[in-house]
Amino acid sequence: MGNVQSSLPAYYNADPTNEAYTHSLSKYVDLASSAIGAKLIKASNERFGAAANLINPSEPTSDAWVTRRHNPESDWAVVRLGSSGTIAGFDIDTRGLDGTHANQVSIQGCLASEDALVDGNGDVEGAEWTELLPRIEVSANSRHLLALWTPTTEAFNFVRLVLHPDGG
Repeated sequence: MGNVQSSLPAYYNADPTNEAYTHSLSKYVDLASSAIGAKLIKASNERFGAAANLINPSEPTSDAWVTRRHNPESDWAVVRLGSSGTIAGFDIDTRGLDGTHANQVSIQGCLASEDALVDGNGDVEGAEWTELLPRIEVSANSRHLLALWTPTTEAFNFVRLVLHPDGG
């Protein structure tokens, strides 16, 4: 049959109503939570909020990390996960952000030395980024629980969230 590619996205919404107590990501540990040792390593811009808020396990507040909307370039944040592990999905939370959120995001991951340096472009020393979540649209004031159809088999210990500005 050859190389057949699906037109389906690599992810699905694990909780389309945002009301489920349990969902397909419930059985996994949030490796990007500061509660288990995740750490923000570097961000391209923190003018409108601390990027460390991305890994805060508390409910979102108005001090979220947001992008500059008139930025000609995308903003990014690199997080060292609390533990190396495979990736099953993402929790992208824009609650409390009504019109100030980036309308598109993407996520990459890599496996590198725990003390690897991150340069001014968000690249981790000695590692190549792997696309985990392609550039997707996200809604304002919503929690986006995005599960991968197939969790990764490769382990990662760094992720890079990229906020793509709308130019608004």
